[in-house]
Amino acid sequence: MEPEQALKEIESGKIRPTYLLHGDEYFHVLAIVTALKQRVIQGADGGMSLSEYGGDVGLAQVLDDLRTMTFFGGTRLVIVNNADSFVADNKDALGRYAKSPSNTGCLVLVCSKKPDARWALVKAVQQNGAFVPCITPKPWKLIAWVRTRATVLGKSIGQSAARLLTDIVGADLAQLDSHLQMLVTYVGKRRAITDADVAATVQDEKTVEVWDLMDGIAGKNGKMALEALDRLLPKVGMEAPRLALIGRTLLRLCSVKKMMERYDSDARVVQALNMHPYAAKKNIEQARKFTNEELTFGVRKALEADILIKNGRMKPRLAVEKLIVELCK
Repeated sequence: MEPEQALKEIESGKIRPTYLLHGDEYFHVLAIVTALKQRVIQGADGGMSLSEYGGDVGLAQVLDDLRTMTFFGGTRLVIVNNADSFVADNKDALGRYAKSPSNTGCLVLVCSKKPDARWALVKAVQQNGAFVPCITPKPWKLIAWVRTRATVLGKSIGQSAARLLTDIVGADLAQLDSHLQMLVTYVGKRRAITDADVAATVQDEKTVEVWDLMDGIAGKNGKMALEALDRLLPKVGMEAPRLALIGRTLLRLCSVKKMMERYDSDARVVQALNMHPYAAKKNIEQARKFTNEELTFGVRKALEADILIKNGRMKPRLAVEKLIVELCK
């Protein structure tokens, strides 16, 4: 099942009992996990209907959570991040569970590598759940992805403008989506996004001091981070796309951090990142300033802020400022 299909199902209210997300494109992972949280929690106390673990969690804990009804009688969402080892070590038991899942639980396994298709777990998820490849589209598919994503955001973008955006930004889906969201705000009520809009927005984005914000967070310097936030939010209405930019920057740094652990040199990381060498080196420099735990915490808090804004439970500006303060603690 492709990520776009999984998202459409979730948004329509169809929640599968098991999701196995595999691949290094965390934009897709973030989108699917966010959609599941919004649909499953639906304003309920997340602490009572959501369990989120790292890959070192025990199988018994995960299965107990899945089979325990929530206080409100709804679905319990159980997410296991960095689940490669967890899945490999418990593939048989997880396969049995996926064949006969709990009626009260939704299990999400997030793996960086594709599990062996011969495993009973994979076959059961393909039959009863969603086996979703989270990979970056090939270069020749990027333009189509941009145009489809623009449609999802309520706008249209021509072939030329989409090509210009991909030529400038590259194959980073998080950055492409951030630019598209800013373009949506930039064009206002106008339906079509043009080449001129792309050129103006991308040029403006280059002046945004998002790295100053990351420096402030990494150094636990709240004053520096909030000053950078003020520059990121020059006017009302930009909170949502800027929050997306912050969240996806943290998510991208998570990915960079994993690549730094996987490869033995910065040169190989730069090559794997598939972006301009200067941007790649800047990402590596920033990733070194954070621990894996800090980046994971940041992504989770950004998701929570996004849910608060979309549910109308907190004003956008306050939610973003609260996020920055929490990350600087």
